[in-house]
Amino acid sequence: MAVAGELIAVKPIGRTRLFFRKYSAAYLFIAVPVIWNIVFLLIPMVVSFYWSFTDYNGIKAPDFIGLTNYIRLFTRDSTFWASLRNTSEFVVLGMAIGPSLGLLTALMLNQKVRFQTIFRTAYFLPVMTSLVVVSTIWIMLYNHNGIINYAITSLGGQPISFLSNPSWALLSVILASIWQGFGFETVIFLAALQGISKELYEAATIDGAGAPQRFWYITVPSLRPVLMFIYIYGIIGSYQVFDQIYVMTSGGPSYATYTLVYYLYRRFQNLSLGQASAIAYVLFIILVIFSYIQWRYFTERD
Repeated sequence: MAVAGELIAVKPIGRTRLFFRKYSAAYLFIAVPVIWNIVFLLIPMVVSFYWSFTDYNGIKAPDFIGLTNYIRLFTRDSTFWASLRNTSEFVVLGMAIGPSLGLLTALMLNQKVRFQTIFRTAYFLPVMTSLVVVSTIWIMLYNHNGIINYAITSLGGQPISFLSNPSWALLSVILASIWQGFGFETVIFLAALQGISKELYEAATIDGAGAPQRFWYITVPSLRPVLMFIYIYGIIGSYQVFDQIYVMTSGGPSYATYTLVYYLYRRFQNLSLGQASAIAYVLFIILVIFSYIQWRYFTERD
């Protein structure tokens, strides 16, 4: 009886060893990114959340001050409000023009046109180019003696200080960002359009539906999941805009192109780590709210 009991006790252990022997390689591959995310993402997020409630400069020990950093942002920090306003303008204009331009381009490329592959590559090429490189190219285009001002003066107009005029600086950065990013939306929309059954369009044509009706009642509903992805992904990316601002304007002139992430960077640079962490979590809450609203909207419509 004792031997039988030992066999019964050993059997589960043998199964566990067999399981780990069979899947050990898979767990090893999974462990690397899991550990990486815990060490370089999860732990810094938790530490930063604590810092947001402290007065901390990275040298002295953090001094817990509760909600003071958040209260200061919303009541006494005019630069924060300017950054929030500029970032919101960037998001609204970028997401109003970029996806619309991407969808229009995808609709054109979805037709039987010559050199279709070349056009697809040309539209997507800026997406694969570094934002630093793209920003540098647009600095040269926006230059006082650049090609854009040359075209304006050739038509009898006056040169525009695109990046040094507060009225033009943010819009100029937005246009450069749209040019760099709408190729990604074009490719996503084009793939979705090619997945829509041609029979739906044929049946609608037989029933007398014109091009506008086919677009609104077949194309748009079929693209709803893709639209949700594009807008959630785009808004999250737009609220985190930094590279273009850093390279093209450095937040100027007169804070006209300060954004939340650029302001966060400046706070870290000035060793105001508690305030910078508070800005980071305000941005995090904004992104969560927008993502949730869009998810609820599209899922309810479905």
